[in-house]
Amino acid sequence: MVLLGLLCTAAFACKESSARFVFEARIVDGQNGNPAAGTDATTLRIGIQEGELPAAEYEYPITDGEFEALLEFRSFARPTRIRVEMEGATTALLTAPPEFVPAASEGFLRVVTAAPSSCERVTFDLLEAPRAFFGMVASGTFAFIAGGTTSSDEQVEFFDALEWESRLFLEDFALSDLGETRAASIDQAEILVLPSNTGPFIFNMVDATRRITPVVLHRGAGPKSALVSVPGVGAMVIGGELAGEAQSGVSLVEPEGEVTSLQLSKPRSGSVATALGADVLVAGGDVAGTAEVLLEGATSGQPVAGVMDGVRQSGLLVGDGESRALWIGGADAADALRQDTVRFDGCPSDCMSAAGPPWTTARLDALQPPQSTLVIGGDDSQLVDEVRWNGADVEIQPLLQLDIPRAGAGAIVLESGAFIVAGGDDGVSIREDFEFCVPAALEPL
Repeated sequence: MVLLGLLCTAAFACKESSARFVFEARIVDGQNGNPAAGTDATTLRIGIQEGELPAAEYEYPITDGEFEALLEFRSFARPTRIRVEMEGATTALLTAPPEFVPAASEGFLRVVTAAPSSCERVTFDLLEAPRAFFGMVASGTFAFIAGGTTSSDEQVEFFDALEWESRLFLEDFALSDLGETRAASIDQAEILVLPSNTGPFIFNMVDATRRITPVVLHRGAGPKSALVSVPGVGAMVIGGELAGEAQSGVSLVEPEGEVTSLQLSKPRSGSVATALGADVLVAGGDVAGTAEVLLEGATSGQPVAGVMDGVRQSGLLVGDGESRALWIGGADAADALRQDTVRFDGCPSDCMSAAGPPWTTARLDALQPPQSTLVIGGDDSQLVDEVRWNGADVEIQPLLQLDIPRAGAGAIVLESGAFIVAGGDDGVSIREDFEFCVPAALEPL
């Protein structure tokens, strides 16, 4: 069967089920067309790993842009990772969907390809409304999207990353204008939403009977608070501002909406935070530019000795998820962009700070996706940088360029290292399109 841009219509032999399934998968470009058409691609290579089973790799010929493949799964009920490559003398295209369980899907998979170290702008699927400065959070193979629109637009939607399709929820939530919005995962199903124009709430991606639950946080929680997801623990709202005064309250929102009140060592407004395991490093939000650690189980923050960075408004704190972080960007007291950085090492038990490498491509309103080391876009910027730790050294390296400048965009990062960028402000208008981006190579299966 010659498929002209379809990967395959595949029958899967399922050792863990007596049924036999048909699964349709398509490989497409950003216009939903055949990415191999008009190229010199000669080989389609597919890697697949199902749960703990050994990874397998298959090769199929591409002739004049046409190809077909029959890929038999050994299990239909295990978490599955797929990597796809198209190669020729001058052609290289990569893609990978998010990890998924085929039996739990709708039986359809669509993957967009991009050349290594590049982004492919997607025009066949658009957000339900143009959005900038909005919340975008991964939940399984979906992404929850909220806010960043005008009052007349849809306030929430979801993106199906397996089918590459944006959709509205079936329910009419009648939400008022959320305005600029941030969101963070509490767990796989629950997402804490922190709008600027209305009160915070928990959105449940799984239970339709409990979609929206208002939540009461500490005084001053809002746009001037740091917001961070702590994997395996919940979401944390840190500090904030009330009547122009910085606040020291912290709210840890755990599954089922349980809120635990904590305290910073000093009031902070406009701080940044990153999770290092179950502990949280907090930086800035005060004139002196100090830092502290909220240790798991502790009720108050512990100052990090020696940190006196000064004013760094709207900076980013990029962590490695374990013990290190880099504080970058932001503006000083005179609104000048800061290219100097501060590194943190040995946290939380022996947290030390020192001068980090310069961020020569510093810009405001860049996006730093949760649990990643990427810095995406920013004011009039197409750049994507990556913070990399190499032994005792830390670097900020250019990774690739977006197709369109995007400030205040949203993004999700896949297990393969590929990532999907949505919306944002291009300097002229608010975007409603997507880009699919891949680094030089995808993570091996």
